[in-house]
Amino acid sequence: MVTEQDYEEYFGVDTAPSNFSRLEFLSLNTIKSNITKSVPKETCLCYEDFKKALLEQINFYDINSDLITNESTSGYTLGSYSESASNKKETSKSIDRLSPAAYEILLSCGLLESSLGGCCLW
Repeated sequence: MVTEQDYEEYFGVDTAPSNFSRLEFLSLNTIKSNITKSVPKETCLCYEDFKKALLEQINFYDINSDLITNESTSGYTLGSYSESASNKKETSKSIDRLSPAAYEILLSCGLLESSLGGCCLW
């Protein structure tokens, strides 16, 4: 959907993250799990904005790589009893992992609304 060249041009940098493909995959899945409408097609008016939101999410994961790691070692299980640390991050909540910039872009192009309408229905 986006390329390393898109990333470099959008952020004005010389190189994209070395794990760009992985970050793109994870970012797209995070966005898909948060939007309330379908992913826009290339013919949709908000397609370019969607790509910008994806690039923002890739950058967010690159800077905050701890959001995509599993902290499952903060607890234990003994038989049917299980205990976890109370200060453990809940990385399974995807809204907590959504970039603030990506959220604003998705909101402005109508992909986070529950009402009918928006660019993706055209």
